Amino acid sequence: MSNRRAKRTFVLAVTAVLGSFVTSGCNRYEYRQEADDEAYCLIHEKDNDPRWDSPGFTIEMDPRSRYYDVYDEVEPPMPPDDPVSHTFMHHVDGMDHWPYWHQFGDRPDLENPFWKEELRASHKITDEGKVRLALEDAIKLALIHSPDYQQQFETVYLSALDVSTERFRFDVQFFGSFDPAFTTVGEERANVFRSVPPRTGNIFTPARDGSNQVSLDSGLRAERQLSTAGEVLVGFANSTVWEFVGPNRGFTTSLLNFSLVQPLLRNGGRAFALEQLTIAERALLANLRALERYRHGFYTNLAIGNSGVSGPSRRGGFFGGTGLTGFTGQGSGGFGGVGDATGFGRGFGGGTGGTGGGSGTTGFAGGGAGTLGGFLGLLQQLQQIRNSEQSLEAQLGTLELLEAALDAGLIDIAQVDQFRQSIETERATLLQAQNNYLDSLEGFLTGRLGLPPDTPVELDDEMLEPFQFVGDDMIELQNALSELAGDFGDIADEPTAETLTEYIERTVDLSGNIEALIQQTRDELDELESSALARLNTMTEAEQGLFNTDRRRLKEAFENLRTEYARLESALEALPKGLERDGVKPSRNKLVQIQTDLENVVGELSLIHGRARLETITVDPVNLDPHHALEIARRYRLDWMNNRAALVDTWRLIEFNAIALKSDITVRFEGDLQTLGGDNPLKFRDDTGTLRAGLEFDPPFTRLVERNNFRQQLIEYQQSRRQLIQYEDNVHQTLRQLLRQLNELEINLEIQRRAVAIAIRRVDQTREILNQPAPPAGPDGAATSRGFGPTAALNLLTALSDLRSTQNNFLSVWLNHYATRMVLMRELGLMRVDENNIWIDEPLDLAIATAESYVCDELPPEVIGTWLEPVPKPGVNRPDAQTAPAPAPAPLSEEDEDDDNTRSVPPTLPMPNTLQPAPAETIQNIRPIHFEEPASPSPESIRHFPRSRFGTNR
Repeated sequence: MSNRRAKRTFVLAVTAVLGSFVTSGCNRYEYRQEADDEAYCLIHEKDNDPRWDSPGFTIEMDPRSRYYDVYDEVEPPMPPDDPVSHTFMHHVDGMDHWPYWHQFGDRPDLENPFWKEELRASHKITDEGKVRLALEDAIKLALIHSPDYQQQFETVYLSALDVSTERFRFDVQFFGSFDPAFTTVGEERANVFRSVPPRTGNIFTPARDGSNQVSLDSGLRAERQLSTAGEVLVGFANSTVWEFVGPNRGFTTSLLNFSLVQPLLRNGGRAFALEQLTIAERALLANLRALERYRHGFYTNLAIGNSGVSGPSRRGGFFGGTGLTGFTGQGSGGFGGVGDATGFGRGFGGGTGGTGGGSGTTGFAGGGAGTLGGFLGLLQQLQQIRNSEQSLEAQLGTLELLEAALDAGLIDIAQVDQFRQSIETERATLLQAQNNYLDSLEGFLTGRLGLPPDTPVELDDEMLEPFQFVGDDMIELQNALSELAGDFGDIADEPTAETLTEYIERTVDLSGNIEALIQQTRDELDELESSALARLNTMTEAEQGLFNTDRRRLKEAFENLRTEYARLESALEALPKGLERDGVKPSRNKLVQIQTDLENVVGELSLIHGRARLETITVDPVNLDPHHALEIARRYRLDWMNNRAALVDTWRLIEFNAIALKSDITVRFEGDLQTLGGDNPLKFRDDTGTLRAGLEFDPPFTRLVERNNFRQQLIEYQQSRRQLIQYEDNVHQTLRQLLRQLNELEINLEIQRRAVAIAIRRVDQTREILNQPAPPAGPDGAATSRGFGPTAALNLLTALSDLRSTQNNFLSVWLNHYATRMVLMRELGLMRVDENNIWIDEPLDLAIATAESYVCDELPPEVIGTWLEPVPKPGVNRPDAQTAPAPAPAPLSEEDEDDDNTRSVPPTLPMPNTLQPAPAETIQNIRPIHFEEPASPSPESIRHFPRSRFGTNR
C-alpha cells in the first residue's frame, strides 16, 4: 500500500472516530441546564424545614428588572469596551489575535432596555407620571431590581455547586482515551537497520524499503474515592498497530489492571476523607438559614434603614473553582494562613442590631427619638417638612395681623421685625430640609432599590395620616378665609352695596365648608372614645384622671364651637336683609366681625381635631422579661443555629489535624492481566498477569509541622468557643437594650403627647390675645390704644416653634417604637415575611406559637464551659460522655487516690441545663436563665479530676 493511501485511510478513520466523540458530547447550553438542575435539587434537599424553606428558588432575574439581560446569557455579545484597550483584542505584540471575538455580536448598553416600560405597566403611576411608592411597593421594586438581593441567592446557588463538586469526588469517575498515530519511516532511515536482524514478531523493525505504521491506542479507566480515604482504580487499555508494508502485518495487545490503596492511620478514615464534603453540606444548610434571616434584614433595611444581619457566605471557591479546593484543615475555615488573615470561613455573625436612629429634633420641649432611615425615615422627613410648612404658613398669616397692629400703633416695630426674621429663618431651614429629603430619597432609590436616582417617585404617606393633626382641607380653608379678609380689608371704608353683597356671598360659600370639618372632628372624637378603654388600661390612676378631664374638655369645646358656628350661620343669613335695613357701613362692620369669628372657629376646630387625633395614636406594648427573650432567641434564631454549627466545624478540625500526627500505614493491593499473542484482544490468562500486595509504614518521627498545626487548631477551637460565648452575650445585651428602649419609648410617647397638647394650647392662647378686638372708644369718642405687650410676638413665635418640635418629636417616638419592635422580633428569631417579603406583623404570643409549631427537634447540649456553669477541663474526652451525662462515679477509695488511671468510669462533667421546648401558649412558660455565683470547688472535687497529659491538675 502506498504512503498516500495509508495516510488517507488513517485520516478517514481518525475523522470518523473523533467526529463520533465530539458530536456525542454536551454543548454549553446543556451543561448550564445540568448545573442548574443539580444545584436546585441540592438546595431543595436542605430547605425542607418551614423555618428556612425557599419555595421556587431560582437565580433567574425577573424580566422586569433593570438588570435583566435580554441577550443570550450562555453566548453573550460583547459589552462596550474601551476603544484603546480594544485594539489589543485584535492585535497584540504585532500578532493578529483570535478573529472571532465578535461572533455573538456586540451590545450597545448594559441595562435592560425595556425596564422603564415594565415599571410603568406594573406599578401605580400618578397623573404627573410618578411612581406611587408605598412600603409594599418599595419592597416589590427591591425584589425585582436590587443587585444585593440577587447576589444572596447566587451565593446559595454557588454553595450548592460546592456540594456538587465535593460529592463528585466520591462518585465513580470514568476516563477514556483514544490516541491514533501514523508513523512513516523513509527508505534511507530504514537502511540503518539493515545490519540488525529482525526479531520474530517485532513489527517495529523497519523493512529495507521503508515502513508505514498506523497505531490506535485506547483506554478506559474507572476511579472511585472511598469514604475511608481509600482509592480504587480499574482500567482497561488496548493497543493495535498495523504495518502497511510487505505482508501488511497487525498486532493487538490489551491490559486489564486494578489498584486499591487504603491509608489506615495517617490521612485515612472517615473523619479525614469526609471532612470537605461535610463542610460543604453544612455550609449549604447554613446559607439557606442565612438567606431566610437576610430576608428579614432586607425588610428592616428597606423599612427603617437597619439591616443588622449578614447574608449567605460561601465556604468553597476560595481559590477560584467550585468545591473546597485548597482545603488543608488549618487556619480559619480550614484554608491555612490565607483564611486566617482574611477571616474567611468564620461564623459568629449577626449578633447585634439597633434601630438606626439618629439625633432627633429638640426644641423647647425636647426628647425626640431621632430620625429613622429607610422608607419610614423618608416619611418622617416628609412629615417634618409639612410641619415646617404649616408653621411657616401660620407665621405668614400672623404677620399680616402684626403689620396691621403696627399701623394702628398696637405693637412696636422691633417685635414685628423679629417675627419677619423668624420667617426668613424658617424659609431657609425649610429649603435645607427639602434638599436633605431629596438626597435621602435618591440614596434610597439607588442604594436599596437598585433604581437610577432620577426615577420619578411620589411617596404614599397614608401611614402618616394619623400624624397630620391639622388636615390639608382645614389649612386651605384657613388660608381662604385669611385671603378673603385681606381682600375685603383692601377695599374702601365705604364699599358699595354691590361689592358688599359679593363679599357676603363669598363668605357664605366658605362657611359652608366648615360643616364638613365639623363632621370630621366629630368622627375623630368618636374614634377617641372607642380607643379610650384600651388607653386607660395602660395608665396610672393619676394619668387616667388627666385623660378623662381632657376628653371632657374636648367635648365641651366642640359643642361650644358648634353653637358658635350656628350663630355665625344665622348672622350671615340675616346680613343681606340687614344691608337693606341698616345700610352699608353697619353691615360692613358686621361682615368683618363674622369673618374674624369664622377664622377663629376654624382655628379652634383644627386644634380640637388635632387633639382628638393625637389622643387616638397608640403603640403595641411589649411585656417581655430579658431572660425569657434570650431563651426565645436561643431557640428560634437561625443565625444562632449556624453559629453553633460553625463551632462544631472548628471542633471537628481537631480530629482532622490529629490524624496527621499518626503513623503512615498504607495498604496497597494491585494487579493486571495482559494479552499476548497479537490477534485476540480479550485473551486474558492468569499466567499473563501480575498481583502485588504491599504495606507501607512511615513511623511518626518527623511530625513537627503537624504537631504545630494540631496545637494551632486547639487554640483556634478555644478562640471560636470564646467567640460563641461573646456572641451569646452580645445577643443578650442587644435584647436587653431593645426591651429597655421599647419601655422608654412607650413612656416617652405619653410625655410627647402631653407636650403636643400643651403646645397646641399655647398657640391657641397666643392667637386669642392677638385676635382680641380693639377696646371701645373713650368718652370723648377717641379710640383707646391697646398694646400687645413687649413679648406678644415672641410668645407666638415660641409657641409655633414648640408646636412644630413637639409634633416632630411625637412622630419620631412613635416611629422608633414601631422600628424597635420590628427589630426585636427579628432579633428574637420570630419575624416572618410572606412570599412578597412583607413583614407579617403579629402579636408576640402568636409569633411564638407559630414558631413553636415549626420546631420539631430538641436543642443540642450547650457548649461546655459557658458562663452558665463553671466546668472543669478534663484531660480525656470520652465519646460516651458527649452523648449523655454519665452517672456520678463512686468516690475514690484511699487506695485509688494516687492512681487516677485505675478508674473504669470517667468523671462526670457538670453539663449546663439544656433548654426545653417552650409551650406555645404564653411567653412565661419559657424558662429563663438563672444567674448564680459559681461555687468554689472543694479539695475533694479537685482531687477527682483526671490529670492532664502535661502533668498538672486542671
